[in-house]
Amino acid sequence: MSGPKIDHVELERRRLAELERLRQERLNKIRAATDKLNLEIQKTKSHIDFINKHLSSFVRNAESAEEMKLSLSKLAELKSKCKNNLNKLLEINVPSEPEEILSCANKLENSAKTIVTDYHNEVKPIEGNFIDYANQIELQQKFTLISDSFSEVIEKIEKIEDIDFSIVQNTPVNTEIKADIEDKARLILSEIEELVNSDSIQETDMKELLIIAGNVHKAAFETKSSFEAAVIEYNVLQPKIIKNISLFDEAYQDYYAEYVAYQKELNLNSKTQLKIIPEEKYCFASINELCEETNNLAKKSKILMEENEIRSQIDDVMKQYNYNICEEIVFDRDQIDRHFLCKHNFEQSGIRIRISKENQIMMEIVGIEEISKTGNSADNSINASIITSSDLDNSEKDSLLSEQVKFCELHPRIVEELGKRGVIFKKLSRKQPDLLHCKKISHSSGITYNESAAKRKHNVNIKEKLREMK
Repeated sequence: MSGPKIDHVELERRRLAELERLRQERLNKIRAATDKLNLEIQKTKSHIDFINKHLSSFVRNAESAEEMKLSLSKLAELKSKCKNNLNKLLEINVPSEPEEILSCANKLENSAKTIVTDYHNEVKPIEGNFIDYANQIELQQKFTLISDSFSEVIEKIEKIEDIDFSIVQNTPVNTEIKADIEDKARLILSEIEELVNSDSIQETDMKELLIIAGNVHKAAFETKSSFEAAVIEYNVLQPKIIKNISLFDEAYQDYYAEYVAYQKELNLNSKTQLKIIPEEKYCFASINELCEETNNLAKKSKILMEENEIRSQIDDVMKQYNYNICEEIVFDRDQIDRHFLCKHNFEQSGIRIRISKENQIMMEIVGIEEISKTGNSADNSINASIITSSDLDNSEKDSLLSEQVKFCELHPRIVEELGKRGVIFKKLSRKQPDLLHCKKISHSSGITYNESAAKRKHNVNIKEKLREMK
């Protein structure tokens, strides 16, 4: 009965429950660490925004001044250097261990502070130049204003007999009211702009705000219709938007932590560690979409967690029978099942294990042919191929048939030992030893885990949508 043996494999419920408890415990630590990291990321982005706006009003006033060209050039150079250094800090490969994440957050915080402090120290003399120039322009404007006002007073005194005071008294004075409305409108539009530019705004909320922005602008600057109605509409909507942004941020932190946990499971048995970069906030159109992605990641993590635990226990049991730790082999770039090879150090046969997504496990005896990997393959993740019975010589087939018979005794002991560890096998199929089942695996060592994080197919870039709608 020692041809390929197929079973359904799963972890017993108690073991699964314990693994999930440990996963949640670790997830909480990751969440706390990533909260700190994301806070420092946002602070660094705020530093970049500050640098962009710093002295901008002074720059606008001095752009055409010949004597300020050198200061303008130095300021642009300092800003560019500071922003580049801060942006480099944001190129973070997020670790999967909570302690390393906290270390990463602290390093970001300290480095950003140093860069910003250096910027302020270097920009101080230039800032003084701009302030001096602005004061000089202000004095000139005051002098001009006083001169113009004095001329106007003299002119009015000379022509006072020509003024019709009855017209002045009957003319409604509404310029101040108009200015007040426009000032309020500008303030509201500025608030709306800040909200719609938030990475944490939902697409539906953004559209509502843009409609209100249109109403406010129209009422204040175009038709002079009921401005108060537009203000009330904004005041009603604003608290809901702010609350949704807060909820979005909370949901994103859950997603971010789950992604880091997923990366840990993904790389657990990989010789080459894959660096997974979570999607940015603006890629999600709504809180529901974000939560759905978080749930998908949690499901993936749980599946990988179970697979990794099964593999770990198989490794331990196979060691007891003098087989080395399972090495993953990849036959095809798009293969769905996971394949492992367990072998004795110097023997030319071993046990091939295949675990499917449906939790079916197959074990079979195979010959082993190790080859050198040249690196010329179109896909370097592929490291194995199967040589079937028809391509083996008689001596190889006889040797493998003998190994199949020996495995007939070993397989039940492996299954029994795994059962003691909470890995339950349910028999599906047993094949008799047969020359037709003889095969050889030709493979090279030094492989990587053949799975990459799936990229979302639906990416909603809110910034682009905003530009389109505008």
